[in-house]
Amino acid sequence: MNKESIKEVLVSQKKLFLEKSELFGRDIVEGFHERFSKIREAIIITGIRRCGKSSLMRLLWDEFKEKENLTADQFLYVNFEDERLAGFGHEDFSKLLEAHGELWSPDKTKRIFLFLDEIQNVALWEKWINRIYEEDKYRIFITGSNATLLSSELSTALTGRNIPITLFPLSFHEYLVHFKNKKISSSSFYDQTEKTEIKKIFEEYLVRGGMPEYVKTGSVELVQEYFKDIISRDIVNRYRVKYKQELKELARLLLATPGQIQSLNAISRSVGMKNISTVKNYLQYLEDSFLFFRLSLFSFSLKKQIYNPGKYFVADAAFFQNIAFKFSDNLGSVYENIVFSELKWDSRNELFYVKTEKNFEVDFAVKKKNKLEKLIQVSVELEDKKTAEREERALLAAMQEFNLSEGLILNRDLEKTGEREGKNIFYIPLWKWLLRRYWIPEKI
Repeated sequence: MNKESIKEVLVSQKKLFLEKSELFGRDIVEGFHERFSKIREAIIITGIRRCGKSSLMRLLWDEFKEKENLTADQFLYVNFEDERLAGFGHEDFSKLLEAHGELWSPDKTKRIFLFLDEIQNVALWEKWINRIYEEDKYRIFITGSNATLLSSELSTALTGRNIPITLFPLSFHEYLVHFKNKKISSSSFYDQTEKTEIKKIFEEYLVRGGMPEYVKTGSVELVQEYFKDIISRDIVNRYRVKYKQELKELARLLLATPGQIQSLNAISRSVGMKNISTVKNYLQYLEDSFLFFRLSLFSFSLKKQIYNPGKYFVADAAFFQNIAFKFSDNLGSVYENIVFSELKWDSRNELFYVKTEKNFEVDFAVKKKNKLEKLIQVSVELEDKKTAEREERALLAAMQEFNLSEGLILNRDLEKTGEREGKNIFYIPLWKWLLRRYWIPEKI
C-alpha cells in the first residue's frame, strides 16, 4: 500500500476511535495503569468477536492519557479488519509509523501508544512487533479474535515479551454496575428492596448475557450475525474448512448441551461425522475462536485429562437464547455456564470437573499453584430433599477424596452453612456469589 492511502485510513479510524461513546466500564480497567504502566511487554487482548476488545483499548487509552498527561498525538490506532487495508502486507508496517509521525508529530520524549486491532489478519505481524519492541519507545496493545495469537509463532517471536489477557463478555457484576448503573455496597445485601432489584436484574442477565452491543440493542439478528461471522470468518475462511454444514451442526450441538460430558465418539455420531480426527480439529477451531471452552476431568495424570471426555461451555448466554434454546428450559445449564465464565475470568485458576472413585460428579474443581483449592457444585433448585442429598453426597465424597474441609453449592435461593461429617458446606444463591467481592471471604 502507498503511504497516502494508509494516512487516509489512519485519520478516519482515529476519528472513529475517539468518537466511541456510551462505553461500558470494565472491571479489568480498575488499577490497570498501576499494574502495567512501567512494563515494556506487549499486551495481547484476545476474546470472542464483539465482546468489547476495541472498546477496552479506548478505555485503556483514556486511563493512560489521564494518568500520564498525554495528548491524542501520542497514540496510533489501526483496525486491520477495515476493507481499505485488504492489501496491507507485513512490508507496510514501517509505513504506519512514518505516516503517524508525519500526520501528528508526537512528542519524542514520551512513549507512543500503538493500539492494533485484529492484527492476526496480517501475515508475519509478530516479527514486526518483535522488532519495534527492541526500540523501547512504544506501548503496544494488540487484539485478536483467535487463539492463534498465542500460537507457537507468537511465543517464539515474543517469548517473555507479552502479557496475554482474555476478555470475556460482561460479567454479572459489570452488567449490574456498568450497564445498569446500580451502586453496590456491603449493605445492599441486607436491604430487602435492593436485594429484590438485584435479583430482578440477575434474571434479566440470565436471558440477555453480556455481549455489549446485544445488551444495548436487544437485537436477536445481531447475535445470529455474530454466530455466522465466527463460523465463517474465524473458522471456515481461516482454516479452509471442508465440511461447513457439519461444523455448524457441531457448534449447535455444543450450544444445546453446555456442561454435559461428551466423548469424541458421541459427538461424532451426533453430527454424522465418521472421522474422529476431523471432529477433534473442528472442536479445536471452535475453542480457538473463543466461542466455546473445554473443561477437562481433573486428574494428576495429564494424559487422563486430555483423553477423558470433556465438557464444553459457551462464551455467553446470549447464544443460548437466540441460537440454541430458550433458557427457561435449561436453566441448570445456564447457571453452570455462568459459574464457569466467572471462574474463567481469573487467569490464575485452572478449572476441571471431578469424578470421584465412587463415580460421583462435582461440577467444578479450582486448582491454583498445583493445589486443588475449591470444589463447587451448581444446582438451581434444592427444595427437593433427594436433589439436595444427591448434590451434598457428591460434594462430600470429593471433599474427602481431596482432603478439603469446605465446599460450595450454588443455587437459586438457599443460603445457609451446614456441617456434615466434619466438613463445612456453604449454600449460596448464585446472584449473590457473583457479587462476592462485596461481602464474602476470598476462601469461598
